[in-house]
Amino acid sequence: MDKQKQKAIEHHNVALINNIDPQAVVDNMFVSLLSLVEKEFIKKSNSTRRDTNCELIFILFRKREELEPFERFVEALKKTDASHKILAKAILKTYKQDKGTTGFETVSRTSLTGAEETNYGLQM
Repeated sequence: MDKQKQKAIEHHNVALINNIDPQAVVDNMFVSLLSLVEKEFIKKSNSTRRDTNCELIFILFRKREELEPFERFVEALKKTDASHKILAKAILKTYKQDKGTTGFETVSRTSLTGAEETNYGLQM
C-alpha cells in the first residue's frame, strides 16, 4: 500500500483497532484483495478483537498498490454500517488533506491548552 494511504489509516489507528468489526469488514471486502488463507486467519483468529483488527490492517499494508487495498478497505468500511462509514469518511478526509501537502510544506501543531490549538505552516 502507498505510504500516504498507510499514513491516513495510521492517523485513525486507535479508532480502527478499538471499534471496527473485522469479520464484517472482511465480508464486505472485495474478493480478490484477500487470499482465502488471509480471510480464514482473520475470521478464525482466537485473539482479541483488537489483535484481529491489527492483523487486518497489517495484511492490508503489505498489499501491492495495484490491488487498491486502501480504496477497497474504505469501501468495505462504508458498506459495513453507519459507524464504520464515519471512520471511512474520516480516513478519506485525512488522506485528501495529506495528499494536498507538498514536499515543500510542513505543518506542525502545538497544543497551547486543552481548548485551543495553533497551526504553524512553513512554505518555501
